[in-house]
Amino acid sequence: MKKIIIIFFLFFSCSFLAAIFPTSVRAQGLGEKLAGRILLNVEGKGEAWYVYPEDNKRYYLGRPTDAFAVMRELGLGISELDFQKIAQADMPVAGDLVLAKRLSGRIILQAERNGEAWYINPLNLKKYYLGRPADAFRIMRDLSLGISREDLAGVHKSSYNESFNGYSKYEHKKIISTLGGDFAVDVVEIDLADPNLEIITDTADDDDCESNCQAKSLAKFVIANNGFAGINATYFCSDNGCGAAYYYFFPVFNSRSGKLINEDQLKYWTTGPIMAFDANNKFYYFKDSREFGGVDIFEKKYGVKLQAAIGNKPRLIENGLNLLIDWEVDEKQLKTKALRNALAYKGGKIYLVVARQATLPELAQIMEAMEVEYALNLDGGNSSALFYNDEYMIGPGRDIPNAIIFKEKLKYY
Repeated sequence: MKKIIIIFFLFFSCSFLAAIFPTSVRAQGLGEKLAGRILLNVEGKGEAWYVYPEDNKRYYLGRPTDAFAVMRELGLGISELDFQKIAQADMPVAGDLVLAKRLSGRIILQAERNGEAWYINPLNLKKYYLGRPADAFRIMRDLSLGISREDLAGVHKSSYNESFNGYSKYEHKKIISTLGGDFAVDVVEIDLADPNLEIITDTADDDDCESNCQAKSLAKFVIANNGFAGINATYFCSDNGCGAAYYYFFPVFNSRSGKLINEDQLKYWTTGPIMAFDANNKFYYFKDSREFGGVDIFEKKYGVKLQAAIGNKPRLIENGLNLLIDWEVDEKQLKTKALRNALAYKGGKIYLVVARQATLPELAQIMEAMEVEYALNLDGGNSSALFYNDEYMIGPGRDIPNAIIFKEKLKYY
């Protein structure tokens, strides 16, 4: 039997029950666990990364000359006396294990000689001579640990801001001059004018689900679609409190199958707004799901092919105005400072936004301060996850039943 409409009001509380952290403990812990290791992306192009033990972040080794430059830049100069205490790779002796363990994973430089670079392998606590750039590159790759794209995404890069093409970028910045004060936000900006851009809304289940619903990590959604960016989407039941774990009320278009999940909910005024994109990446906003009507109605009305569509509540910004309605906000959304997510549009660009330590009314104020034209609230709290260019900027968060993904058609991994 179909779940009655009032069940969706439960979503707002069941998505905010978990403790809130600025970033995922799992992502932070993976970098610490792999500190000092050389990681090899076995699901990409075989690119290598060095996890610097001082900050647990990964540094791209690139070409031999690039790798050598990174090694020297991050190298630690030590005395010749300490250097001689550490056993060399081809020697049967153990050496000073206390010292070697303290320097595990570090690149050390013979400060009293000619500054030769050596790598202390965390696995055997022995030093390896890096020599010339080509030699260093070979040694580092020989000692590397193969890692999946999803796991690699959990180890942060050394830079906060980046852009892998001319049509998108990620920034960690401060939004100021809101009624609630200043807020740190993580923002992925994507230009819809990118001729190679494809927008995907994806669901773990290919059909409507009311029991035994599926969920997976944001990275799995992004990687399965060969995407470069993504964010978690609708509210959902994180346990069986709503009748079924991972059940969600809101309409989400499955771009892979061309089917609108929960299409029967469009007819209710309480379903809320819909954001949609046609096959040419044109943006559409419907303040009421009944105005969207359905896939066939949309495509016939506008003479286009639907590419992606997502609904969620409450509305935040419409036509540049803060239209958050008080009665649509529950107690936790009103008072709990947590990670808050939004999908926004302005001037032909899409913004994936995660605000740190904000209430839902403060998220609306942040969107207003960013002067966006439209903004839709997404699930936040412990579901929050933001992915860009093979890195979790926020997250990974818990498994989710649906996501919004952005793909470069001509980019191969």
